[in-house]
Amino acid sequence: MAPKRVWLITGASSGFGLELARVAASQGDAVIATSRIPDKIPKLHGVTPVALDHNEPLPKLKEAINAIVAIYGTIDIVVNNAAYVQVGTVEESSPEETLRQFQANTFGPINVYRALLPHMRWKGGGTFVTIGSMAAWYPMNGCNLYNASKAALRWLVIGLAEEIKDFGIRHCLIEPGFFRTGLLTPGANLTSTSPTNRLPAYEKLNAKTDSDFAAFNGNQAGDPVRGARIVYDVVTESGIAAGRELPGFFPLGSDASVEIAKTARNVLEAIKEWGDIASMSDF
Repeated sequence: MAPKRVWLITGASSGFGLELARVAASQGDAVIATSRIPDKIPKLHGVTPVALDHNEPLPKLKEAINAIVAIYGTIDIVVNNAAYVQVGTVEESSPEETLRQFQANTFGPINVYRALLPHMRWKGGGTFVTIGSMAAWYPMNGCNLYNASKAALRWLVIGLAEEIKDFGIRHCLIEPGFFRTGLLTPGANLTSTSPTNRLPAYEKLNAKTDSDFAAFNGNQAGDPVRGARIVYDVVTESGIAAGRELPGFFPLGSDASVEIAKTARNVLEAIKEWGDIASMSDF
């Protein structure tokens, strides 16, 4: 029996990626679940584990994507999910750490789309789903490399969505809040600046950041199983999202809605307060 849809999900060895793979496969869809270490992906009916490192140079990534497309001859839905969190102040973080954070969270996901777009344009349609973060909307002491990388990803994919819509390719940016996944587990998807690079001037700030992340981990409000089911319904316009069109932007989690709305209000208030003076710069 042919699958209803073929999904490609990056970062599928745990968290949202794995839960979404479970949901899609349970609905009769075929899932190509990728990870740098595919052996970490549990064996599930309808799920094909594949090695993929989106940090590879674009030519090599294109070769890998072409081989992935050949598995079923097509890809219908692409979910860019792979990411990690770099903790550390901007000053203490090295240029190399900064580049790695943006490579993994921004440049890599964009290259996945670059590698797939020739196939999608030839096919005449498809759906791109980007898993961003509510962190794209605000700064956070000791975590601004992550927040900035997600903010850059946000605007790149929003711009990309406009450029590719005439090819019949849809895009949805999903920005979750805190979910109880392994994202904040030290040594897994959370890494920190080396203690030797930490500066005494930031001792209190770093102590609070470390304490906050330790408190967040395992106590996040979001349920990744429920979240994955919602994402599936929103992307496929079924279940609880039946009768609704795919949104260009979807905040996932009650905290995401609150925090994003707070930032939006702050921006509007700043414009209201300073708009009269700002307009004085016009000819």
